[in-house]
Amino acid sequence: MKSKLYFLGKQAILLVLMMVLAATPVLAKEPSTGTEVTVSGNYEQEIAPDVAFVTMGAVTDAVNVKDAQEKNAELAARIQRQIEALGIKPEHIKTVNYSVTPVYEYADNGRRLAAIKSYQVSNNISVTAAPDQAGLVIDTALKAGANQVTSVRFGKKDETAAKAEAIQQAVKDALTKAEAIANVLNKHVSRIQAVNESGVYLQPLEMSRMVAKGAAADTATQPTPISPGLVHLTANVQVTVELE
Repeated sequence: MKSKLYFLGKQAILLVLMMVLAATPVLAKEPSTGTEVTVSGNYEQEIAPDVAFVTMGAVTDAVNVKDAQEKNAELAARIQRQIEALGIKPEHIKTVNYSVTPVYEYADNGRRLAAIKSYQVSNNISVTAAPDQAGLVIDTALKAGANQVTSVRFGKKDETAAKAEAIQQAVKDALTKAEAIANVLNKHVSRIQAVNESGVYLQPLEMSRMVAKGAAADTATQPTPISPGLVHLTANVQVTVELE
């Protein structure tokens, strides 16, 4: 009998709890009464570069691979020694391309023949230097035997900091636009709902490819003029805000 009464008591308690919960109103999230606006933010700046990357090298040709390699190795070693003599550290000189390519014979009609005429060895290095050293690096390499300058690129050593600053300025631009819209509507920016980064780019200046002969460099009396110019930095964001 006692166990039966205990069971009935538990049922009564559960029934009361269910009635209380049924009578309690459910608090739904109130819909936003504000105006949603999405604006874009942009930032552009031209900044002075603080580093130059010069890519150049030596191309040699010989009837057999061994001779072509030896000639190229001699030139490459001489070029590196002369560049290091400018005060540039070895770790700022790195090989970016090394290739051995057969040069085939061609018929009078332009058709390539199976016969190999010679072998061409190409060894390109990238030198990291101060922007005002770019011309001197090129002249030094050419006089040492380099016969190819692939590119000269200018940029920033710390791109991360420059890009972060650009994003911050782009967000400020977007918020300024949002506040201008709010003022026209007699509202104010109550909250920021979303921020999307649409792209941040640091566009380095790069000179086009040029090929020079070492003999010409030996007779040159004027240093190669290389002007770094300015690096273009851009950032774009999308910001969604609520106006009230």
